[in-house]
Amino acid sequence: MKKIILLFLLFPCLLKAQQVNYIERADSCFKTKDYEGAATNYDAYLDKQNPESNIIAYRAAIAWCMAGDKEKTFTALSRYVKNNALNNYYFFSEKLLKEKEFDFIKEDPRWREMITSVQKGEAKVVAQEKKEQEDVIATWKNFEAAMDVRLQLNALKLDRDIYPDLKKAFTYKSPKAYLKDNGIALFIHIDTTDVPFYVHLPADYDPAVPCPAMVVLHGAVRHSIGYGGAATFSMVYRATSEHIPLYAEKYITIYPMGTKLINWMTTESGFDMVNKIVMHLKAYLNIDDNRVELLGHSNGATGVFTYLVKSPSLYAGFYGMNTQPKVFIGGTYLQNGMTRQFYNFATDKDYYYPPQAVKTIDSLANSLGVKWHTELNKGYPHWFPSMKESQVPMAKIFEDMSTRVRDPYPKEIYFETDNVKYGTSDWLTITTLDTLSNKAAWQPDPNFKITEWLDNNDFNKTVHREEMAFYYPHKSGAIKASRQGNSIYIETSDVASFSIKLNREIIDYKQKVNVYLNGKKVFSKMLQPDRQFTLANFKEQLDRNVIWENELTFKVK
Repeated sequence: MKKIILLFLLFPCLLKAQQVNYIERADSCFKTKDYEGAATNYDAYLDKQNPESNIIAYRAAIAWCMAGDKEKTFTALSRYVKNNALNNYYFFSEKLLKEKEFDFIKEDPRWREMITSVQKGEAKVVAQEKKEQEDVIATWKNFEAAMDVRLQLNALKLDRDIYPDLKKAFTYKSPKAYLKDNGIALFIHIDTTDVPFYVHLPADYDPAVPCPAMVVLHGAVRHSIGYGGAATFSMVYRATSEHIPLYAEKYITIYPMGTKLINWMTTESGFDMVNKIVMHLKAYLNIDDNRVELLGHSNGATGVFTYLVKSPSLYAGFYGMNTQPKVFIGGTYLQNGMTRQFYNFATDKDYYYPPQAVKTIDSLANSLGVKWHTELNKGYPHWFPSMKESQVPMAKIFEDMSTRVRDPYPKEIYFETDNVKYGTSDWLTITTLDTLSNKAAWQPDPNFKITEWLDNNDFNKTVHREEMAFYYPHKSGAIKASRQGNSIYIETSDVASFSIKLNREIIDYKQKVNVYLNGKKVFSKMLQPDRQFTLANFKEQLDRNVIWENELTFKVK
């Protein structure tokens, strides 16, 4: 017994494997400067629990170096190099060279041999990534050159009714020659940058049959600084949820990529990018215009919400997982969502948006006429969609999505904006604001205060922080619009001008179109489809289900 007690006195950080948390024990030893004990426990963790951890292998190397054991330091570094390769972490020579703790071994020839080997590996990876990038760009350019259907429009003649021709305008080609594992990396030009995005097609994709599409917006855009190597593009779904491929088998799945400089939550260029991608892809793939769905997690879910209230026209369904329902590039006009629906897949242990606010936004949205559904998953944190436990609950999202079809011709529209760049909801567009006038009594300013947030590091604790759910940085204008037959009724608030788009799905061209503005009839005429407008608008939108034939513009006096 005395020998056992003496052993624990001499080596307080060594315990049997089944009795210790090796990392916790090692960190504790490190704090007390028992570097040998720390290194031994790090090694034990690697040997018995997680042999591929590069992070712990690095800690072991540091600990052995500080313990003054050169041989075990090199053994640990060898393991670190190996584990970096296993974890696809290729660039770390600079980190090693800058680590002052390794000054102890830098005169040893093995150090220079190791650094040289690592740097050669890095150069090889750079060359490989360059080749992969060149191959991806070549495939992208060949794909677009071969697959573009827009040239087929050149055969249209404007001397006859072109509406039926546009409904069946395109004959799409098979993309199989350009796909790898049913996917392809493409690029879209935003500002001065060619931004990558990835597209995955169903295994049974038939270019003759319109296919539903799903746009997936990942989170963490505030912290993302790059797009990674071309070889990683096909795995971008993992940034949202590992379960997406399981449920997306029948969809053309579109994965835009965002960074802190270009993203769908905090930048207008990134927000515009997603709409541009959807319209751009219609020139190459047979997308069902009425079945384009939006799905996102975290910052991506906030992006989905932003499209709901700022630019809804392209999309059928809006699905946010762990959403903070707030617009960061303007005011949050919740009532704009009344022409669509929002599916809020939430958890009650989420630091990003607290459970009480989840309940409040649900009640507020529904009171304003927005079809808002909340699925609250209890006991799970913000990153729930990345957990295996979310696979079954997420099935409900896709059950709903399978029934979700866009209605591009709603009978009633409420739309409000503080930026006419984002002034369109289906057939209605606000073109000029009048922010010097007084807003109408019916123009709401909904908001509520959030005071209790879950701690980012411990979701069982709450933090008191007062914050309004929405903010309104600029004055806005709003329109309430409705239509009955050939009569359209408009009420405005702080709007100077607006436009209405029409087609044969909305009006009967054999009868007069009547427009009533703030209680007065301001337009009553027979119309004929404007073929030049029809074709120009179609070329921009490539929407075969919504083909606008006329646009009427009005000034509010």
